Amino acid sequence: MEKIMMYIESNFPNLSSDLHLRFELGHPYKNGTEERINQVVTRVTTLFEEVFRPNDFIYLFIKDWNVTEDVMFGNNTPEYLYNLLSKQKIEEETFYDLDEDYDELTGQTIEIKNEYKVKFVYSRLKSISYKEVLEGIGNYEQGREPSIGESVYFISTEKGIIFHMYDDRGCDVFGLNKDTLVPVYHKFRKWILDYNRIEIDYAFEEGLFNYHETIEEREKRHRENRLKVKETKINLSQDNTCLITHALTIPNEYAEECINEIGETGFNIAISNKNSECTNIKVTKTEALAIVDYQTELMALYSKKYKSEYKGWSVKEAF
Repeated sequence: MEKIMMYIESNFPNLSSDLHLRFELGHPYKNGTEERINQVVTRVTTLFEEVFRPNDFIYLFIKDWNVTEDVMFGNNTPEYLYNLLSKQKIEEETFYDLDEDYDELTGQTIEIKNEYKVKFVYSRLKSISYKEVLEGIGNYEQGREPSIGESVYFISTEKGIIFHMYDDRGCDVFGLNKDTLVPVYHKFRKWILDYNRIEIDYAFEEGLFNYHETIEEREKRHRENRLKVKETKINLSQDNTCLITHALTIPNEYAEECINEIGETGFNIAISNKNSECTNIKVTKTEALAIVDYQTELMALYSKKYKSEYKGWSVKEAF
């Protein structure tokens, strides 16, 4: 255990790294639906098997808070994960997270120690029921059983990779070497979370790398978005999943390249009309209206990259 803890501390402090990919798993399907969990399982398994091979030696780092009943999600089937690993040797150690709380009576800040267990398994991947582990993690916030509420990290010291599915919403692939992650970045760009897309493009020096808005452009775009969201009268504190459509006018000399790149990011594209100079396109994705700023930033930067004009967006409730 000491060896892998030293490796994590030296290479992946806090079990993360600046070089990473974050993928969307369940969206746009509603919570609790068969469509959502089926997509989650298909995507996460596909990504996992792209990163690892059956003969790879893998560490499982399991962070276990020993919570059997979650206030929000109910029973997390606490023994399920360890039943899946029953044939493995499991090492265990106790750790503490420090938290703070404010005591209104004394006016003092109280330091709170939260105990948790860290458990390790080291084995060839083919002897681990990883598909069941991934599906169990996906089940947890969906209120399905069997479910896994523990945090599970798959670590390959040979490849310098950590794979972490945090819940049915998404998963992270952390790496030490850009060359190791580049094929995954290229192959699954459509699944990259839009919230993180620009940051990830910068890390890989592709896509929207080196394109940015001025402070004035960003503030203007945010003002216009807030006004338009208000006009829709859609309640952002409730389910606000919408079909959001963006309009772009692209000079013909850049149209094909622009359409191809935007198409690689999971947006649906339709050509509305074309003349001798420009191509007008409609770019659509189902997303929460509350985070429309991230979509409009992408469209603004693609417009800048391809010398196009961003005409704005329209919206229709999805459900």
